Amino acid sequence: MSARLAAVALALGLAACTAGPAPITATPAPTHEAGALNVTALLDLSGDRTPNGGSQRDALQLWLDQQGTRTPQVRVRFVDVAGSEARTILELKRAATEGRADAVIVGVPVDYDAAFARIVELAGLPVLFTLPIPDPATLAGGRWAFALAPTPAQLAKAAIDDATRRGVLVPSLIVSDESGPAVAERVALQAELAKRGLGVPLAKVTAADVAPRLAGPLMAARSVFFAGAVPAYTAAARPAIGSPSGPLLYFSYLVEPAALGELREAAALATWPGSRRTLAPPPDAPPARAAFVRGYADRYGPPGTHAAVAYDALSMLSGFAGTGVDAAVIRNTLEAAPFAGVATTFTFAPARHAGFATGDLVYLRWTAQRSFPMLAPDPRLEHQPGFTP
Repeated sequence: MSARLAAVALALGLAACTAGPAPITATPAPTHEAGALNVTALLDLSGDRTPNGGSQRDALQLWLDQQGTRTPQVRVRFVDVAGSEARTILELKRAATEGRADAVIVGVPVDYDAAFARIVELAGLPVLFTLPIPDPATLAGGRWAFALAPTPAQLAKAAIDDATRRGVLVPSLIVSDESGPAVAERVALQAELAKRGLGVPLAKVTAADVAPRLAGPLMAARSVFFAGAVPAYTAAARPAIGSPSGPLLYFSYLVEPAALGELREAAALATWPGSRRTLAPPPDAPPARAAFVRGYADRYGPPGTHAAVAYDALSMLSGFAGTGVDAAVIRNTLEAAPFAGVATTFTFAPARHAGFATGDLVYLRWTAQRSFPMLAPDPRLEHQPGFTP
């Protein structure tokens, strides 16, 4: 075993010991044919962690189907990590040491700290994260990790800017169940508010007590920021529709838009961040974007940003098939030039590995028929002079 693989095994051995005994569902590890690009996709296809990785799997499969018999080939190995961070780490190791992967797509929430960054560094191959993490370049070894989704800091700024522009920032409330993803979002929101000299009350809740804890604040707040994608939030927020203040409900980037249907009538007050490019494409939309949005919608329904970013991850990597794949070449090339994707135009550099263009980050609402997300003004403010949705 080489020194690099031995280091990976040593760094990840503890994670392997903590993994549960249930089998991990995975497609077989591909053989490494000359010119082929082997990609491992780590997704939550079972388990109770949100968001479920089904939409990302569907987007990756759509990309593969649209390529047909394209030569050279891109091969994807789908691995269900079942909501387990230990399995995520273990499967990242396997991709580097046993799976013959040239790159890895991580489509699950992770706590991207110095320890996780070290694991990615030891793996020594490009790892593309499709859900929010901090800019990997801020940590040692961060040049192997690429953040394709907006960072928690970018999302927090977008949320506070939006609430400020709509005039609903005060009074407001932050709600968090203090799960890992929720803590990351809550900390980013509080940091952004602190920059502006503001403090917002925080309600730390559980699935059992979120409804009674929100009953009072929903009657007075003008906005509520939900940190993390917690299923119990939606039912607890339903009374907002009868509130005198009619609070705007800001949901997490991690939320699955279809789940907001549980809000029922209060869905009219709900908004979530995503890419403006996932909206129904106009006639002059770029062909790649139109092919994705229409192809995905025909098969699965309206595409969300999670799906679009996963599709872009595979598109981004596909250009290296047939080039005599070298991990360092992939990394350096991704850093060297922008990539025009479906969700956004990604731009990386050696000192910056968060690539999502903030100009494409917007707040979305469902149309009345929930046929497609759309940009929409707050219904309480749309007639005010100077308001722009």
